[in-house]
Amino acid sequence: MIATCAIDLRSGRTVGRNADAVVPAASTVKPLISIALWRAIDAGTVDPRLRIPAGELPVPGGGGLAASLDAGTELCPADLDLLMLAVSDNAATNALLDMLGVDAVNAEATRLGLAGTRVRRLMGDEAAIAAGRENTTTAGDLARIVETLATERHRRTLAAMGESHHRDIIPSLLPGDGLVIDCKQGDLPGRVRHDMALIDDGERPVALAVCSAPPATAMGLAQVAAALYREVRRSPALASG
Repeated sequence: MIATCAIDLRSGRTVGRNADAVVPAASTVKPLISIALWRAIDAGTVDPRLRIPAGELPVPGGGGLAASLDAGTELCPADLDLLMLAVSDNAATNALLDMLGVDAVNAEATRLGLAGTRVRRLMGDEAAIAAGRENTTTAGDLARIVETLATERHRRTLAAMGESHHRDIIPSLLPGDGLVIDCKQGDLPGRVRHDMALIDDGERPVALAVCSAPPATAMGLAQVAAALYREVRRSPALASG
């Protein structure tokens, strides 16, 4: 199944297919965690000066960049957020989930009206997956998360997504000149492959998400994303919403 959703943030026009189909979220839940983090910092419930030694991070199976740091390296919440979004580090993600609590992240999902998005486990928790506790989302929810990042001016989250090292899906087939693309992929081998992005040409920004379960190839999803981007930017008189 391929699920898609794109929102023209200037006009509000939305196009997509299977946008409400619930799928395992993989790492696409991480921008929502970032939203919850910065709202908690702004509210004073998380101290941005907090320092966590890399050796004390809750490292899941598979390691990651944080697991490769010297054990005494101290990381603040902003460092963890950057690692979570730019290189999709699961240890950094789990540290933020421990800091915030799953309920706070799910409260953000509720605030944003994300009916299909819930966090139920830490990253890499194979026992939870085997027990049926899966993090979930929809293509429509992912596009709405991106819309929120743009309209609520979550500059810090978007800046970290702009540093993403995983750019072989949505960004790969879009015209490069003048486009700023802040993106976040999610992948569970053999199960799902997704991508979400804010695509901004300076005039008509677009929130776009593509999901696949079982996983489509990166190039296949890139082709779907490019076609969806062209579709949402067409005149409403020329295409159905």
